[in-house]
Amino acid sequence: MQQKIIWIVVLTFGILISFQSCKKNTDGVSIEEFYYINNSDYDIVINAFNNTDSGYIGNTYNLPVNGDFSQEIESMFGSKTGVVALCDSVSVVFGSNRIEHFLPNTESFFNILNHNNYEYFKKDKNHNSYTYSFTNDDYENAIDME
Repeated sequence: MQQKIIWIVVLTFGILISFQSCKKNTDGVSIEEFYYINNSDYDIVINAFNNTDSGYIGNTYNLPVNGDFSQEIESMFGSKTGVVALCDSVSVVFGSNRIEHFLPNTESFFNILNHNNYEYFKKDKNHNSYTYSFTNDDYENAIDME
């Protein structure tokens, strides 16, 4: 009888521990949203590149004047491939005549790979929102395409 009580206590303790560890894992999941708004006078094309084991993967995003688009990622489960703000490099083309290239460590107020250049909003404990608004200053910072 004593041995049966010990096993019930051990089993109950194990179940409680497993519930607690599951809760900790889901609390670590965070969602990040990235918004891009074109407030410039030029259509924008964003070419985003990710380095993978099989080479570079490129994605192209069109952002017309006064247009916008958004992307969302779960930090623990989502793939960062294709998410502009998390790319390895990006080229931003303005109106087919000016271009700017960025790497994550490129020092520029216009680098869309630097999260410090975004407007940040914390929606809740595990949900963050970042907004980058393109303006004519971004266009002026870009170089002429040759």
